[in-house]
Amino acid sequence: MLKHILLPIVVVFMAMLPVKGDAQELPLAEDLQPMVQVYMDRFPESDLRDLYKYCFQDFFGPEHLISDSLGAVNYIVYELSHSDESDWKQPLFFYPLGLMGNYVRVDINYVKQGIVPMDVFVSALLRSGAEGPSGGKKMAYWKTLWERIALASGMVSPRPGNWDEDSSAIAATLAEGRYALHHSARFNNTYRQHYRIIRADIFERDLLPLIANAGR
Repeated sequence: MLKHILLPIVVVFMAMLPVKGDAQELPLAEDLQPMVQVYMDRFPESDLRDLYKYCFQDFFGPEHLISDSLGAVNYIVYELSHSDESDWKQPLFFYPLGLMGNYVRVDINYVKQGIVPMDVFVSALLRSGAEGPSGGKKMAYWKTLWERIALASGMVSPRPGNWDEDSSAIAATLAEGRYALHHSARFNNTYRQHYRIIRADIFERDLLPLIANAGR
């Protein structure tokens, strides 16, 4: 029987949060605390940058625009063949991201084990796209939203690690008009995750039925 790691979606003020970063009112840090607590309960060995990544991937989607199916296949094949063999003995996982669950992290081990065919997985990946900042308005909204998420992270236990250093690194990244950061070494070494970001509706329609069927 397949074992999966699942993380519940914590939706905070669904009617209040914008889809594309419009001018609607922002949630307070106290309202964001449940989402942060759920994340830290599941991934206690996270630094602040890992929480940040969990949230910005939901807000912006994949960090990189992927338009070449062959390139996407080659990159997955390379990662599958060059990672430590023990990484593939971890429980399979998929879980929604951030506040809204717009995107899902999906284990590429589903491809390695033949549960999701490579062509189906890559098609879902390509259609998920990468939004990135679509203008100053969205980026400004994200900066303010992140400030409140960071405040919320100080209200939970355990608190994300490396808080001061990561906070400075995140602020510097945003000041340069960028938004993406890598996972911390602590997160990578603890959880050994190899995933791609798939849009939630595509995941639910094209990948989840295959995963569910394999678990029967």
